Amino acid sequence: MPGTDANVVTAIDVSDSIGRYEEWLQQTGLVRALVHPDFLRAATAGPRRRIGFAVFTWSSDGKFDLLVPWTVIDSAEDAARVSQALASVTLIDRTHYGGGDMEQDGNADPAAMHDRLTDMSEAIAVASLLLASSPHATERAVMNICANGTDNFEGGTESSRDAALAQGFTINGLVLGQDAELAQYFRSSVIGGPGAFAMDISDAKDAGEFMTRKLVRDLLASAPADAPRFRIE
Repeated sequence: MPGTDANVVTAIDVSDSIGRYEEWLQQTGLVRALVHPDFLRAATAGPRRRIGFAVFTWSSDGKFDLLVPWTVIDSAEDAARVSQALASVTLIDRTHYGGGDMEQDGNADPAAMHDRLTDMSEAIAVASLLLASSPHATERAVMNICANGTDNFEGGTESSRDAALAQGFTINGLVLGQDAELAQYFRSSVIGGPGAFAMDISDAKDAGEFMTRKLVRDLLASAPADAPRFRIE
């Protein structure tokens, strides 16, 4: 089976701190970015003219949902197919409790409160497993970790991050918000590997433009120095 120029897995945060805007930003951003001409140009810029692509949601206690199993994107038709699949799913079921839009209840069930924890370490571990098991051989494997908060499970992110870096993976961060301290946390405790970066929404015009910038950087930041460089129109 032909290889890819890069394999990219995006980990979407659906922990209970995620509000409707952040949910929309992640889902609508990906849906629009996948059909943006700049993304397709970046995806087909390498010698193989194709990338591997996967998406999953994460929260806590092993709650992960694979939205897009490994697929190859090498054409506008492939990108549109993945975009349509993402547009059709419900990221967060708000019938149990209201996500990040819900007012905090001092009498909340402790078990429910535990569900709201942000297990970013496990998200990195799951992304690593996906990258390691991809059927598409590649020399560049990148995970895109989206989150609106810090890891609040015992142990933190360092162990999972270091294990991912030891396998040669790049970890990039998408900071859902404009919190300077959170952005610094991503830089110190989450991202790593060739060309690693963390990006927030501070200069975004809309969800699609923001996520297009993010995906293009995911593809190009760790690319060889002579790879094509694009500007988002």
